[in-house]
Amino acid sequence: MKLAIKLSIFSFFLLFLFACKKEDAKSKTDLLTQKTWMIQKLETKEGNNPWEDDFPTWDACSKDDRYIFRANNTYEFNEGLTKCDPSDPQIFDSGSWSFTNNETKLLIGSDEFTIVSLTETNLILSVQETVGGVAYQIQITFGNK
Repeated sequence: MKLAIKLSIFSFFLLFLFACKKEDAKSKTDLLTQKTWMIQKLETKEGNNPWEDDFPTWDACSKDDRYIFRANNTYEFNEGLTKCDPSDPQIFDSGSWSFTNNETKLLIGSDEFTIVSLTETNLILSVQETVGGVAYQIQITFGNK
């Protein structure tokens, strides 16, 4: 009798194990293209100084801009719901994007960014720029809607 119970439990466990289907992990392309992105934070850092978030100082009309990456490797950056100047075009930039360096970098047009994080809910990109001989790190955090 104990053997029959153990076999029943074991059979149930096997049935449960094989009946559960794991969700396929999403590719980086899926994560990037499934939603519209909006900047939530734009941090800059000079040398070893602390990070400074410049995004709170932006005009509200720029804070609602939308960043759309499509599966056909095109992108569109648009003004969102409000424009700073009503005569500005709705789409202010468009072009092609691609992953580089084994999907650790994102090439948007001719600008290459390091991917710090890419999940279903956030995208963090970084780049280093030199202006007037001073090296700056820039980190942009996007959320999605």
